[in-house]
Amino acid sequence: MRFNQLKLLLEHFVSCREAMMALYRRLELNSDAERVRMLLAYLQHQERENAEHLQDFISLAKPELLETWTDIRVEKDLLDYMAKLSQPADISSDDVSNLALELSEQSLSLLRLAKDELTMLGARQFLANLIEHQEKRQQQMVHATHRLDDI
Repeated sequence: MRFNQLKLLLEHFVSCREAMMALYRRLELNSDAERVRMLLAYLQHQERENAEHLQDFISLAKPELLETWTDIRVEKDLLDYMAKLSQPADISSDDVSNLALELSEQSLSLLRLAKDELTMLGARQFLANLIEHQEKRQQQMVHATHRLDDI
């Protein structure tokens, strides 16, 4: 389906964050290194908070914003990719950090695309605020992974 309401895009974004959390859990259970398991536990916590924040953000939004139609197709490729992704037990913390950043960027790209495509100013600002918050959380994640390397 080509046209979707903004609410569907946001729910898909929440699903992506929940899928990241599940992926990090699977990788944690498979990992050999304690430092990597700590990083993956941290990432799970971050994605749980992300998903909760997004759900709160959606619940506080005006219905007319959520009902805004977009010409953006919701692709399930990222969800399928995460469901099938596996990594070796000896994955490094750098590999985990790079993977987390890559997945976060891929999921945010849908919101950025929607923001650029929307004509309704209120909806654009709504997405801009959400994107800004998610980018700040992403920066915090990157800084936290660097601090873990310093330990």
